[in-house]
Amino acid sequence: MLDLSVNDALLLIGHGSGRYPDAADPMRRHAETLRSRGWSVEIAVLNGSPTVAEALGRIGAATVRVVPFFMEDGYFSRVAVPRALEAVLAGAGARSTPSPGAAIQFAPPVGLHDGIAAIIERQGLAACAALGVAPDTAAVVVIGHGSAIAPGRALALHRHCSRVAATATFTTVQAACLEEAPFVADVLGRLSLHPVVVVGFFANQAGHVLDDIPALLAAEQSARGSAGLPVRFHASVTDDPAMADIILEQAAVG
Repeated sequence: MLDLSVNDALLLIGHGSGRYPDAADPMRRHAETLRSRGWSVEIAVLNGSPTVAEALGRIGAATVRVVPFFMEDGYFSRVAVPRALEAVLAGAGARSTPSPGAAIQFAPPVGLHDGIAAIIERQGLAACAALGVAPDTAAVVVIGHGSAIAPGRALALHRHCSRVAATATFTTVQAACLEEAPFVADVLGRLSLHPVVVVGFFANQAGHVLDDIPALLAAEQSARGSAGLPVRFHASVTDDPAMADIILEQAAVG
């Protein structure tokens, strides 16, 4: 049973984007799903709208469960999200805040949840079906952000990939990153003898998903030639409806 009360408010905080106004759409859809189930849910982004101040101003609950809509436990979940909340609660940039004495509880980022591995496997199978290839002949590549500033950390991305690989559903399951090794182009280049299905490990629907990944996959497909095996992007894990339940379960940990 979830350690949550229907009287608690959930506040999902994501990255957002000044360039891509629909960047928070995945988070927004899951919030709407949870509201339809009777939960009190607000969303906010660090870049764009709605702001943390705007979201907090709409909350009147005695307990606020803050769920970082991020894939890794890094700078944004540990520093940027708490800092944004502290600024509002200290009176910077907000006319209204939650109920006086409201308890603010922080949950782990959604991307750390063990259920992400099942989403990756499910999306990989769906991608194989769409391509008409047998899963045991296909390579699944899960692309995350990584960090050029602090490379080499143990990432949730790696843990989820290892769990899916252990099922032996696919010929291989590999992690790749945009900003640190193993880089996407290198991983794809080593898999030229396999059809490749790609799953995004991103919370935001912005430049990485809409621009960077398509360009990298197009370059690999071109390198394979007109008769080469396919390389296809399927979806990001946060597109999956199961993320709504993951949000609730993370909130219960907070």
